Amino acid sequence: MTFKRRNTDRSITATVPGPPQEKRRRRRRRTIHVGIRRGVRPAFRSLGVLIAIIAMVLNPLEAYAATTYTSIALNATMSGTFVTATTTIKASTNTNATLAGICARSSTGAIVDFPLSPATLTTSGTTISASRPLAVGKYTYFSCAKVNGLWNNIGTIQTFTVAAAPPAPPPPQGGSGEAMPVGDLPGWHQVFKDDFSNPVVAGQFPGPYSAKWTAYNGFYDAAHIGYYDQRALSVHDGFLDLYLHTENGRPIIGAPSPVVTTPWIGQQFGRFSIRFKSDSLPGYKASLLLWPDGNNWNQGEIDFPEGGLDGTMWGFNHCVNNPSLNCYYINTQTAFTNWHTLTLEWSPGRISYLLDGNVFGTTSESVPTGPMHWVLQTQAGTTAPAASTAGHLLVDWVAVYTYQP
Repeated sequence: MTFKRRNTDRSITATVPGPPQEKRRRRRRRTIHVGIRRGVRPAFRSLGVLIAIIAMVLNPLEAYAATTYTSIALNATMSGTFVTATTTIKASTNTNATLAGICARSSTGAIVDFPLSPATLTTSGTTISASRPLAVGKYTYFSCAKVNGLWNNIGTIQTFTVAAAPPAPPPPQGGSGEAMPVGDLPGWHQVFKDDFSNPVVAGQFPGPYSAKWTAYNGFYDAAHIGYYDQRALSVHDGFLDLYLHTENGRPIIGAPSPVVTTPWIGQQFGRFSIRFKSDSLPGYKASLLLWPDGNNWNQGEIDFPEGGLDGTMWGFNHCVNNPSLNCYYINTQTAFTNWHTLTLEWSPGRISYLLDGNVFGTTSESVPTGPMHWVLQTQAGTTAPAASTAGHLLVDWVAVYTYQP
């Protein structure tokens, strides 16, 4: 490093080597000019400033305080082999994390993270809860966040043990093995329920259910592949049946919607539960969703479950005012092919995704505030399913609640 006095502008020139480049590239040189008032000795008045600036050039990361993270209230609860973990992460400055939540490792070191999702980590603390099934054994877990491409392991590593679950009692004869809920729940007032006790032949739905149900009919899905047709819908043996199949080269799909007040008019906030299962149907998918009453996608969209019927069930929350992006998503890692109860709880500033009574994920990011209605939507995938693919999505019961704090 050299210093030289210039008579023209009374400045000091510091020549500092730039960051290392590839061996075959020429080194760049950076020149810093520090002005000095007339008559002031640079060696005493400006040398400290000069050293600070040179330090910023040589060590730019040290010129700014790094964001730090702390974890509080990390805990895990077990229900058989189903584990729910919760943490609150604080950041020294508000920070957007690409992924955040609870990371976990098995006794052999295998990665068994709880479902992670994007989150804004705030100075006041961001609470994240997620669930997943785990095999019997001992696990370590800790809070974690991925910021600017780097993983941060946050707080103290803790342990939990998954014990063998007691044998499940045999399901009752008939139905799906779980009765329809009747009555209010803490914080929720039941306004709709149906367990499909009146049979309806295919093509005649809603028929006797016309005061309680409506459905898409006579147009294509968003991919312009599947066709919504009442012939896909029937009621028999206590189930609402969505028969997905191909007729004359056109996939036939269904999308019934409960009428809580008026067709296609829903409510602001609510709890939505469904007991259902589906055959494994490659090329078909389910997208049970809350859709804005104003039919404006920018007002939001919440999906649970969504996914290919030969895959696993996901949950999504599309970003308000930017709905082509998902502000939250979660994979239950659970197939559609067995009976399950899925519940979506939508309250002010919060959305929770429940699988068989257990909270699987929660978000406070970009929560819709306008009224929305519930649609049990099926559709074709991005390509047409094989003409030979045909099967049933069966609904045992549904229940809807309004938010009652």
